[in-house]
Amino acid sequence: VADGFGRMEEATLAALNGELSPLITGVTYCGVISVCRDLADYQRAGEWTEATEKWCEKQSISGFPGVCRVHRAEIVAQTGSWERAEEELIKATRELAAYNATPPMADGFYSLAQLRYRRGDLDGAEEALKEAHRLGRHTQPVFSLIRLARGNIRTAFSGIKSALDEQSADSWATARMLPAYIEIAIAAGEVVAARKGAEDLTTLVESYNALAMQADRELAWGRVLLAESEYAQAIPRLRRALDLWSRVPAPYEAAISRWLLSKSLRALHDVDEADLELEAALNGLTTLGAQRDIEVIRSEMQAAADRRDGPASIHKTFMFTDIVGSTNLAEMLGDQAWDQLLRWHDEALRSEFSRKGGEVANSTGDGFFVAFDSAINAIECAINIQQRLRDHRISTGFAPMVRIGLHTAEANQVGSDYSGVGVHIAARVSALAGGEEIVASAETVAEAGFVNVGEVREAALKGVAKPVPVIPIIWR
Repeated sequence: VADGFGRMEEATLAALNGELSPLITGVTYCGVISVCRDLADYQRAGEWTEATEKWCEKQSISGFPGVCRVHRAEIVAQTGSWERAEEELIKATRELAAYNATPPMADGFYSLAQLRYRRGDLDGAEEALKEAHRLGRHTQPVFSLIRLARGNIRTAFSGIKSALDEQSADSWATARMLPAYIEIAIAAGEVVAARKGAEDLTTLVESYNALAMQADRELAWGRVLLAESEYAQAIPRLRRALDLWSRVPAPYEAAISRWLLSKSLRALHDVDEADLELEAALNGLTTLGAQRDIEVIRSEMQAAADRRDGPASIHKTFMFTDIVGSTNLAEMLGDQAWDQLLRWHDEALRSEFSRKGGEVANSTGDGFFVAFDSAINAIECAINIQQRLRDHRISTGFAPMVRIGLHTAEANQVGSDYSGVGVHIAARVSALAGGEEIVASAETVAEAGFVNVGEVREAALKGVAKPVPVIPIIWR
């Protein structure tokens, strides 16, 4: 690789020294920038972009159209000038459309999707990604990252895993996809798979040790060690990632490294430094305009403030929902159909939660954890959900089988997080239900008053010392 790069740079140097025509100079420049992009060598790409811009000024050329503008915009985006990069990408795709230059136009739309995803414009990202797909561009890993951002975690993981398997013959494509794969695998609870991904990325980085690849490796290991609760080991990895990303420079990745570093520090009770890193991450992301990440960090900062004030003791009815057999169903339907089903499921259930005053505390894509102030509202919401699913099944021929568990108890609340034995019991009660079933604890039924119920039974729940009386709710 290093020898190949040497030859590429020799050609580019000759081009920019005026030894070639403007057209061939443009082709040569695009070639070296493409290689820089594929190998994540953003420093080298930035140096050649700067040299080319100086050459353009000297030759009174405003810049290269189309494909070259796409490559330049990718480098500009990496260094943090997102607004300028988006303008360049929109211009590039328009220029390329005039010449029916399909492959580079697809690259332009893909880069636009990636940029909009980072800005938090998920709808705009999906729109650009659809154009890239229509033009024949592979949509990973941005497609799965958008699914992850929307809460469709299992779809995101299965999609990125399939794409990674398909890319096995192209080591550099694999290296570019592994950071996203590791992030999504951790979100999906597949920490062992994430560790394997970090090991594979480490091996690939040894083949070409670009600064950004080193940073990717350190950030990947930081994520994995944080997920494994190895906080003391995660911290030096994340500090190295921060240093390397700052040198690339790549301000978005640097901010993400600070964010994860703050999580590790907080886990080791180094609260002051954790707050310092989290605030620095927020400042960096605010400068970039990464709106979705900004909202999450502000929520974390509020939660940290709430923790300092201590948890509040509350009385709630907790609901857990889950699609029965979701893994097999996803494999049977395929990624696109499964994603559409999850979207409908998500919208349908959220609307029912809202009608009855339920607060979604957490979502895994195919399930929800919801808190209600009233036991009767929680039961009525559960019944409405099952009836809505039944009606959809009758009218369309299919709806997912959802199980629902309910438990009323005292719990601790910090921000929008709930914890305690009551939450644990609620999760275990939901596991007792089958598809189309609602199971509630006796406490929930008693507090709700009269409801149509089945026979009470004693259930031994994992992690709970005494059997818990549970009752099926009759909803048909």
